Amino acid sequence: MNLDANTTVLIIEDSHTVRQGLRTMLSMAGITRSEAVTNAGEARNRLRGKNYDVVLCDYNLGDGMDGQELLEAMRKSGSLPLSTIWIMITGERHYERVVAAAEMAPDDYILKPFASQLLLDRMHLASQRKAFLSPAHKLLAAGRVEQSIQVLQQLAREAPNAQYRLDSQRLAAELLVNEGRQGEALSIYQELLTQKVIPWAKMGVARIIAEQGETQESNALLREIIADAPRYTDAYDLLAQNLIDDGQYQTAAVVLEKAVAISPRNFTRLKSCGTALLRCGNPAKAAEYLQRAVEVGRNNNFFGPDVLVDLLQAFSESDQTQQLDRLQAEIAARMDELSGGQLTMAVCRALAALAQKRPADAQSQLQAVADKLRARETDFSAVQRFLAAAVRLPPEQSNELPQQWAGTIAMRFADGRHELGTLLEISHKHEPCHQAIDTAYNLLQDSSNQAVELASNGQLEEAAEQLFQLSQQTLNERISMNACALLLRICESRNKAAQPHEEQLKQVGTLLAWLPEENERVRGFIRRREALDPVCE
Repeated sequence: MNLDANTTVLIIEDSHTVRQGLRTMLSMAGITRSEAVTNAGEARNRLRGKNYDVVLCDYNLGDGMDGQELLEAMRKSGSLPLSTIWIMITGERHYERVVAAAEMAPDDYILKPFASQLLLDRMHLASQRKAFLSPAHKLLAAGRVEQSIQVLQQLAREAPNAQYRLDSQRLAAELLVNEGRQGEALSIYQELLTQKVIPWAKMGVARIIAEQGETQESNALLREIIADAPRYTDAYDLLAQNLIDDGQYQTAAVVLEKAVAISPRNFTRLKSCGTALLRCGNPAKAAEYLQRAVEVGRNNNFFGPDVLVDLLQAFSESDQTQQLDRLQAEIAARMDELSGGQLTMAVCRALAALAQKRPADAQSQLQAVADKLRARETDFSAVQRFLAAAVRLPPEQSNELPQQWAGTIAMRFADGRHELGTLLEISHKHEPCHQAIDTAYNLLQDSSNQAVELASNGQLEEAAEQLFQLSQQTLNERISMNACALLLRICESRNKAAQPHEEQLKQVGTLLAWLPEENERVRGFIRRREALDPVCE
């Protein structure tokens, strides 16, 4: 990339004086196509709508995200092209430790104060690094991920220096993880760690083995990372998620509180901390973190109404009734953005009624939307809130409704240990609901095991039929996907043998009509079905 009059630059800086100074430095070097914004929210909106050659971002941006968190958010969302140069500007000496550990590091950083020539030199060096990786970047932009990975592996072998080789290996590993090729990515990270202790490579290992279910090993690595790089907040986040997956909400909340102390303006982290505290039975403290999340998010316009629902729940459970009506009105005004829609809105009204000592009204609200527990648009976050309200209904009034609802929820959503642990944690003070969830999960496991045994004995059609019927009863995604896989296997076998398979193909269509199309496994099912019946809708 040539840095000239055609170079586009976005300056993200909350100080007017510094913004003007940076634009002057750039214009003196002939770079006149620069724009400036004052905070992370404005930057996100600008970067979503336009690609820039260079981003000059201050690390401290006042309210909202800091520059490092903004960079990570833009990279994770796919809104920042890999060809864009990102240079962080900071007056904080400890940022050197932050950037050394970060999984998603800027292309360079500059410590204040600095002369214009130093800025231009750093931009030039960063452009050379980008130029080295540009063959892979162009392939990625064209959607050719596999070829890009191959090019990066070749570039790593041919790199003229250690930095270029590290850049190539880092991006290759990131792409491999995104493609579900964790084993190959793990090999890259482990090879790097034999040469040097690199926190982001160790983080890559911890993330992959956590996904493989080895949470204890992952947690041990994450604690090592935190000990070596105490400001590496992503390590805290993953450790907390692992703990939540194991049902350890209290410990997870402690970990997240430490991360929030390091980055006190991160909306996502504040919300996660508040939610963890809510789940482990500390609603008053949860309300403090969620209130801060709302304040930070509102200032930058990158939060939805879900955090308002969590805040309303925290207020309700801690008997803080003053703001409930205002929150309900604000949530209702944004209901088209709300996960769970009408069900969640009814839960909000039920939570307010419970806090205001009107349990009969709360029960009526929940009963009115209980049928939506099986609606396609109802997601896991919505049913968690429903269950949290249901378990607070007085036993003498609600009869067996809460445990019936809990069983329905578990049959649909208890796909794995994270979902099971979350539901059990919400219901831990309501023994009938707790038992109903445990019973439902065991039934799902038993049915799955029976189907596996039937399939192992060559009884594919019996196994597929059992899973299909269970999927219709529960709408459980994991059961439904397993049923779909077996049915397609039968269809493909029958098609090859010129045998009829219309009934099985019809059942596949029934499942695909509601399974989430954005899921990669489901997209594979759709392609296989189209190969069997090109005219299917």
